[in-house]
Amino acid sequence: MSSFEQSYVGQLRKLVGNRMLLTPSARAMIRNADGDTLFIRRKDNGQWAPPAGFMEMGETVYDAMCREIMEETGLEVLAATLVSVYSGPKLMRTNQYGSEHQHLVFQFRVDDWTGELLTETDETTDAGFFSPRELPEGYSQWAEAFRDLDEFRGQVILK
Repeated sequence: MSSFEQSYVGQLRKLVGNRMLLTPSARAMIRNADGDTLFIRRKDNGQWAPPAGFMEMGETVYDAMCREIMEETGLEVLAATLVSVYSGPKLMRTNQYGSEHQHLVFQFRVDDWTGELLTETDETTDAGFFSPRELPEGYSQWAEAFRDLDEFRGQVILK
């Protein structure tokens, strides 16, 4: 795993300074057979979130999703479906490094995976499947993503 400074976005940020960036990223929504959802606790900010991360140079958005899941959970994706793409200005953020960017998020539903879930990695301090009745703190920020996942009927949702 590389640091933020070594990542494509980190290198780009160093070159462009504080000017606005458009940052493509992939998010993975993983549910087990019981309908529980996988969340990871991010090491960089301590928040619970679905596995996600920025795309790197030379990879597809699907490859980025697979890589991020492996890095954050130890799980290998065998099959996934693109569910939604989020591109609006409401995705403008200032990250923990103080740089402004607008996400372009590709959200996937992971349909099949293999491996043992790691609860701690270089990028996470915990991970686990949560039932819909016992979601982790901060779940509400992912409410739209979960609604779109539940409403998905085979056609990609564009926002």
